[in-house]
Amino acid sequence: MTRTAHRTSAAQLHSKVANLLEREDVLILDTETTGLKNAEVIEVSVINTKGETLLDTLVRPRTSYMNPHARRVHGISLSALETQPTWPEVLPELVTLTDQATVLAWNAPFDARMLEQTSAAWGMTHPKILFACAMQMYARLKGTKRTGLHKAVGQEGLAHLLEMHQSHRALGDVTFVLEVLRACTRP
Repeated sequence: MTRTAHRTSAAQLHSKVANLLEREDVLILDTETTGLKNAEVIEVSVINTKGETLLDTLVRPRTSYMNPHARRVHGISLSALETQPTWPEVLPELVTLTDQATVLAWNAPFDARMLEQTSAAWGMTHPKILFACAMQMYARLKGTKRTGLHKAVGQEGLAHLLEMHQSHRALGDVTFVLEVLRACTRP
């Protein structure tokens, strides 16, 4: 590939991501979970591309086990979830929001799998949600491999956001995704 062709494809990708951030039907989602394998969603947040919060809720899991590492990362205990809504109570609102939307998530395959696993744990049919991976977009824009969200925040000069929003919590992380994508698509 010539340098000109590479620049053109990079410019096209830049434009595509910038256009996504201007669309009304694009949402950003993040989850926190009880762990990695056989885990359930215990927090889900969704914002639009204007940064408006559309959904931000803790979720009481069906399981009574929390992976200790996951607990250290997000700081959510099972006892903090005892009075929260269950997945069958949260899923209808999530479905309403994401129907006909493109949903960006930093590690979209992980979030998609966690949502599906949670529905399965509750014996529910999980709806089809159209996901796009923000981490892959970022990597392509930067010409790098996978980058963790918090590292991308630092790379984009947005470290001040880590003091303004709770890191490793769903609402903070969706805000980081939006701001990282905005920063790397600015002219």
